[in-house]
Amino acid sequence: MEQVNEGKELFHTYYKDVFRACYYMVQNKYDAEDLCQDVFAKALCEDFQAIQNQKSWLLSIAMNMSRNYLKNNKRMILKETVQLLTFMRFGDSLTIEQKIEKSESKSEVVELMNKLPIRLRKVMVLKYVHECKDKEIADILKIPEGTVRSRHFKGKQLIKKLIQEDKNLFIEWRNGLEKY
Repeated sequence: MEQVNEGKELFHTYYKDVFRACYYMVQNKYDAEDLCQDVFAKALCEDFQAIQNQKSWLLSIAMNMSRNYLKNNKRMILKETVQLLTFMRFGDSLTIEQKIEKSESKSEVVELMNKLPIRLRKVMVLKYVHECKDKEIADILKIPEGTVRSRHFKGKQLIKKLIQEDKNLFIEWRNGLEKY
Protein backbone atom coordinates (compact mmCIF):
# COMPACT_ATOMS: atom_id res chain seq x y z
CA MET A 1 0.00 0.00 0.00
CA GLU A 2 2.86 2.34 0.83
CA GLN A 3 4.46 1.77 -2.60
CA VAL A 4 1.14 2.74 -4.25
CA ASN A 5 1.08 6.01 -2.31
CA GLU A 6 4.72 6.69 -3.20
CA GLY A 7 3.91 5.96 -6.85
CA LYS A 8 1.02 8.44 -6.76
CA GLU A 9 3.25 11.03 -5.14
CA LEU A 10 5.93 10.48 -7.80
CA PHE A 11 3.33 10.91 -10.52
CA HIS A 12 1.76 14.06 -9.05
CA THR A 13 5.15 15.62 -8.35
CA TYR A 14 6.68 15.12 -11.82
CA TYR A 15 3.79 14.65 -14.23
CA LYS A 16 3.95 18.18 -15.69
CA ASP A 17 7.71 18.01 -16.23
CA VAL A 18 7.56 14.61 -17.90
CA PHE A 19 4.56 15.59 -20.03
CA ARG A 20 6.25 18.83 -21.11
CA ALA A 21 9.44 16.97 -22.10
CA CYS A 22 7.45 14.45 -24.14
CA TYR A 23 5.27 17.13 -25.69
CA TYR A 24 8.20 19.27 -26.82
CA MET A 25 9.76 16.22 -28.44
CA VAL A 26 6.69 14.79 -30.24
CA GLN A 27 4.51 17.95 -30.49
CA ASN A 28 1.27 16.02 -30.16
CA LYS A 29 -0.78 16.17 -26.98
CA TYR A 30 -2.19 12.65 -27.25
CA ASP A 31 1.13 11.03 -28.12
CA ALA A 32 2.79 12.95 -25.28
CA GLU A 33 0.12 11.73 -22.84
CA ASP A 34 0.69 8.15 -23.96
CA LEU A 35 4.45 8.51 -23.65
CA CYS A 36 4.05 10.14 -20.24
CA GLN A 37 2.01 7.17 -19.04
CA ASP A 38 4.62 4.79 -20.44
CA VAL A 39 7.38 6.70 -18.62
CA PHE A 40 5.60 6.36 -15.29
CA ALA A 41 4.69 2.72 -15.96
CA LYS A 42 8.37 2.01 -16.57
CA ALA A 43 9.41 4.04 -13.52
CA LEU A 44 6.97 2.24 -11.24
CA CYS A 45 8.37 -1.12 -12.37
CA GLU A 46 11.82 0.03 -11.23
CA ASP A 47 13.02 0.71 -7.69
CA PHE A 48 12.26 4.44 -7.96
CA GLN A 49 12.53 5.02 -4.21
CA ALA A 50 16.28 4.33 -4.40
CA ILE A 51 16.83 6.98 -7.09
CA GLN A 52 18.32 10.17 -5.65
CA ASN A 53 17.38 12.66 -8.37
CA GLN A 54 14.01 11.36 -9.53
CA LYS A 55 13.25 14.32 -11.81
CA SER A 56 16.44 13.83 -13.83
CA TRP A 57 15.86 10.10 -13.95
CA LEU A 58 12.28 10.52 -15.19
CA LEU A 59 13.30 13.15 -17.76
CA SER A 60 15.99 10.77 -18.99
CA ILE A 61 13.40 8.04 -19.49
CA ALA A 62 11.06 10.55 -21.16
CA MET A 63 13.75 11.76 -23.58
CA ASN A 64 14.75 8.22 -24.51
CA MET A 65 11.17 7.07 -25.00
CA SER A 66 10.36 10.19 -27.04
CA ARG A 67 13.42 9.68 -29.21
CA ASN A 68 12.50 6.05 -29.78
CA TYR A 69 8.94 7.04 -30.58
CA LEU A 70 10.08 9.57 -33.19
CA LYS A 71 12.60 7.14 -34.61
CA ASN A 72 10.20 4.19 -34.82
CA ASN A 73 7.39 6.22 -36.34
CA LYS A 74 9.65 8.26 -38.66
CA ARG A 75 8.14 11.47 -37.36
CA MET A 76 11.18 13.71 -37.59
CA ILE A 77 9.19 16.85 -38.39
CA LEU A 78 7.21 17.98 -35.36
CA LYS A 79 3.71 19.49 -35.54
CA GLU A 80 3.08 23.12 -34.63
CA THR A 81 0.85 22.99 -31.58
CA VAL A 82 2.02 24.97 -28.56
CA GLN A 83 -1.27 26.31 -27.32
CA LEU A 84 -1.44 23.89 -24.40
CA LEU A 85 2.09 24.73 -23.27
CA THR A 86 1.52 28.45 -23.63
CA PHE A 87 -1.47 28.40 -21.33
CA MET A 88 0.24 26.01 -18.89
CA ARG A 89 3.30 28.28 -18.66
CA PHE A 90 1.63 31.70 -18.57
CA GLY A 91 -1.66 30.98 -16.80
CA ASP A 92 -4.63 33.31 -16.77
CA SER A 93 -2.80 36.35 -15.40
CA LEU A 94 -2.04 37.71 -18.90
CA THR A 95 -4.40 39.58 -21.17
CA ILE A 96 -5.64 37.91 -24.33
CA GLU A 97 -3.30 40.10 -26.41
CA GLN A 98 -0.32 39.08 -24.28
CA LYS A 99 -1.28 35.40 -24.55
CA ILE A 100 -1.54 35.67 -28.33
CA GLU A 101 1.82 37.45 -28.53
CA LYS A 102 3.45 34.84 -26.26
CA SER A 103 1.81 32.04 -28.25
CA GLU A 104 3.10 33.44 -31.55
CA SER A 105 6.64 33.84 -30.26
CA LYS A 106 6.51 30.36 -28.68
CA SER A 107 5.28 28.97 -31.98
CA GLU A 108 8.21 30.58 -33.79
CA VAL A 109 10.66 29.14 -31.26
CA VAL A 110 9.12 25.67 -31.53
CA GLU A 111 9.25 25.92 -35.32
CA LEU A 112 12.97 26.73 -35.12
CA MET A 113 13.54 23.91 -32.63
CA ASN A 114 11.77 21.51 -34.99
CA LYS A 115 14.43 22.21 -37.59
CA LEU A 116 17.24 21.14 -35.25
CA PRO A 117 18.57 17.58 -35.33
CA ILE A 118 17.12 15.54 -32.45
CA ARG A 119 20.45 15.30 -30.57
CA LEU A 120 20.66 19.13 -30.49
CA ARG A 121 16.93 19.57 -29.86
CA LYS A 122 17.05 17.39 -26.74
CA VAL A 123 19.75 19.58 -25.21
CA MET A 124 17.91 22.79 -26.15
CA VAL A 125 14.58 21.53 -24.72
CA LEU A 126 16.18 20.50 -21.45
CA LYS A 127 18.16 23.76 -21.24
CA TYR A 128 15.42 26.25 -22.10
CA VAL A 129 12.11 24.50 -21.37
CA HIS A 130 13.12 22.65 -18.21
CA GLU A 131 15.87 25.08 -17.24
CA CYS A 132 18.28 22.24 -16.46
CA LYS A 133 21.94 22.90 -15.76
CA ASP A 134 24.59 21.36 -18.02
CA LYS A 135 25.41 18.71 -15.39
CA GLU A 136 21.74 17.69 -15.13
CA ILE A 137 21.42 17.50 -18.91
CA ALA A 138 24.55 15.34 -19.07
CA ASP A 139 23.07 13.00 -16.45
CA ILE A 140 19.69 12.85 -18.17
CA LEU A 141 21.09 12.16 -21.64
CA LYS A 142 24.02 10.09 -20.34
CA ILE A 143 26.59 12.13 -22.27
CA PRO A 144 29.63 14.11 -21.08
CA GLU A 145 29.13 17.71 -19.92
CA GLY A 146 31.44 18.90 -22.68
CA THR A 147 29.15 17.29 -25.24
CA VAL A 148 26.19 19.10 -23.69
CA ARG A 149 28.00 22.45 -24.02
CA SER A 150 29.05 21.62 -27.57
CA ARG A 151 25.51 20.65 -28.63
CA HIS A 152 24.11 23.72 -26.89
CA PHE A 153 26.57 25.93 -28.78
CA LYS A 154 25.82 24.18 -32.09
CA GLY A 155 22.09 24.47 -31.45
CA LYS A 156 22.34 28.22 -30.81
CA GLN A 157 24.51 28.68 -33.91
CA LEU A 158 22.07 26.73 -36.07
CA ILE A 159 19.09 28.69 -34.74
CA LYS A 160 20.91 31.99 -35.47
CA LYS A 161 21.62 30.74 -39.00
CA LEU A 162 17.98 29.71 -39.51
CA ILE A 163 16.76 33.10 -38.24
CA GLN A 164 19.14 34.88 -40.63
CA GLU A 165 17.97 32.71 -43.56
CA ASP A 166 14.32 33.45 -42.73
CA LYS A 167 15.12 37.17 -42.55
CA ASN A 168 16.87 37.03 -45.94
CA LEU A 169 13.94 35.17 -47.52
CA PHE A 170 11.53 37.79 -46.15
CA ILE A 171 13.67 40.64 -47.54
CA GLU A 172 13.87 38.92 -50.96
CA TRP A 173 10.09 38.37 -50.94
CA ARG A 174 9.42 41.99 -49.95
CA ASN A 175 11.82 43.32 -52.60
CA GLY A 176 10.07 41.12 -55.17
CA LEU A 177 6.71 42.72 -54.28
CA GLU A 178 8.12 46.24 -54.57
CA LYS A 179 8.96 45.63 -58.23
CA TYR A 180 5.26 45.41 -59.06
